[in-house]
Amino acid sequence: MRLYIPLGWPQVQELVDADELDGPLPACGVDPSWRAGAPEVGEEEWEFEAQLAAAESLADLGGGVVLAADIEVPEARPADGWVTVAGPIRRTDAAAVLTTDLAWYGVQEIPGLLQDWCGA
Repeated sequence: MRLYIPLGWPQVQELVDADELDGPLPACGVDPSWRAGAPEVGEEEWEFEAQLAAAESLADLGGGVVLAADIEVPEARPADGWVTVAGPIRRTDAAAVLTTDLAWYGVQEIPGLLQDWCGA
């Protein structure tokens, strides 16, 4: 399942340094129960809603990025799409990152984003 995981800058730094990040971490994804609530909505719109929800939560973390990752989540998921990922999340699980201005970057660009946004 494609999950969108909001990460604060300290978590992003940890992911870069260790190539993985321990959980638990909140993540938003489009699960079957969420789709069932509005079957007329297309897949791209659902994915955008999950991305947007994750990006909006970055304000609570003081900024950061949303990690788009393909992770299996075995537990039941609530209807709002939010789940808890037990971890660890490996950098190799990630497909891309999304910034608060909804710009996409490749995983290999994470160190550059840290430098640009935090001076790290």
